[in-house]
Amino acid sequence: MPVLPEYKAGSILDGVSSTDLFSDDQTDAGAQLTLGGFYHFAPTRTMIESDLQIAGIGSMGSSGTFTDPGAASEGSFDSLSGSSLGVTGAGETLSMNVDSDIFHLHKYVGLRDRFSLDWIGLGDITIGCGFSWMLFDQDFQSDARFGDGRRGQYLEDLDTNYLGGEFRGTLRQSIFGQICYLDARYGIYEMDADYYGTSTYHNAVGALMDRSQLSTSLKQTTTTAELALRTDVCVGGWLVRPMIGVKYFDDMAQIERSPGGVGTSLTTDNAYIFNGSIEFSF
Repeated sequence: MPVLPEYKAGSILDGVSSTDLFSDDQTDAGAQLTLGGFYHFAPTRTMIESDLQIAGIGSMGSSGTFTDPGAASEGSFDSLSGSSLGVTGAGETLSMNVDSDIFHLHKYVGLRDRFSLDWIGLGDITIGCGFSWMLFDQDFQSDARFGDGRRGQYLEDLDTNYLGGEFRGTLRQSIFGQICYLDARYGIYEMDADYYGTSTYHNAVGALMDRSQLSTSLKQTTTTAELALRTDVCVGGWLVRPMIGVKYFDDMAQIERSPGGVGTSLTTDNAYIFNGSIEFSF
């Protein structure tokens, strides 16, 4: 389950400032598949590790409605350039509906060494590092509908790539007679985010009044941290490992709305991924 940076659309104008009309924290449950393995270079303690992780969430739908109070506030749908294309009148509604999809891919290859910590009662530990690459592909379709029939739409694609390395460690320890594995990972990456969006606005009779496109990018160095706990369970003769964990991203790309002619840009915010899964060993 990811907790990604908020997605925002539309604005509420009060004469001198603006606030977001719609925001969503991009949190939902998805599916994940991880394939990985080790190759031990006998008789040394060194192992090569490789894994591939694929995850995704489809149709993260959410919506919100603003009703113009008839005072100083009014709802606005803005173009990607930041200009107000349509505003509400007194008592009129402006509804926003957002559908988004997320695709995640992670590839890793590295080396590990195994050490015994039995002399201090901590079991075995493996430590290593390697090359890591991650991709987050986010697609958004945001539809705005005014009470008088006007409508606007955003179609946006945000690709965030992380290229760098990870340090990994796993402690194997018996707790109350049960074998447990504590995984810790720390990554250092060069984050490269690319955005492409299109906004359209139609009047009450359906005629196209405005169409704008925007592309922008953002690069910066960032870090990640991950903790997970696994344990061995035998089910029907199969060795399985239930696992729970959390991964923290210090920076993930976020679409930033700035009305008043400033326009859409990219910024960053932190993010989390909570994971519960079953690992099969072969």
